[in-house]
Amino acid sequence: MAAMSDVNPSGGWWVDPGFVAFDTETTGTDPGKDRIVTAALVHFRHGAPVSTREWLIRLDIPIPAASTEVHGITDEHSRLHGIDESAALTEIHDHIVTLGLPIVAFNATFDVAMLNANLARLRIPTIDNTPVLCPYVIDKQFDKYVKGSNQRRLMPTIQRYGLAFDDGDWHGAAADATITGRLFLAQLDKYDSLGDYTPESLSANTAAWRDQQEAEFQAWLARKRAEEFGRT
Repeated sequence: MAAMSDVNPSGGWWVDPGFVAFDTETTGTDPGKDRIVTAALVHFRHGAPVSTREWLIRLDIPIPAASTEVHGITDEHSRLHGIDESAALTEIHDHIVTLGLPIVAFNATFDVAMLNANLARLRIPTIDNTPVLCPYVIDKQFDKYVKGSNQRRLMPTIQRYGLAFDDGDWHGAAADATITGRLFLAQLDKYDSLGDYTPESLSANTAAWRDQQEAEFQAWLARKRAEEFGRT
């Protein structure tokens, strides 16, 4: 339960004014060198998506084959149908700032870091003061004992919350952003205490939970290494 200073006086339904679900597909996983290939922002209001913006970016670097296998975008498609990278990222920045709503992203640490690194590279202001909410971290915090390999990925996670997804749309930025928004709403419905937070306090708590989860994971790895060393 949130501290009293963090409780939202509206009774938990701060999501009614809305939030923006965000997803990217990229050339790789390193924000320091990789680029955004496609990005999507889906505005949710009163528990439903009301508008979607999606960008396909024309890149001046090759898209690795392994990345194309994930999202389906080739160099040729990017060059022929994409828009200028600086123009696209400026639009994404301006859309987020204009809406002024919390960002919801699955594994938000990656998507927001990728966005900000690419904004900074093109000398576009970064997104720094917007609350960021991560259903991936929330799931790990409230459902700690999920069994099975890779069960924290997006597809098995949404299935655990009773959500369906069209396999044909998988790994499209707009589709992934939309299902992420629906996942967040399902979490709010399942875990009543989430509604007690303001967007800002939930964002801060999500960041703290993420750091704690990472520390626990590193401690687990250290124990496993010690056990393996002891058996050698």
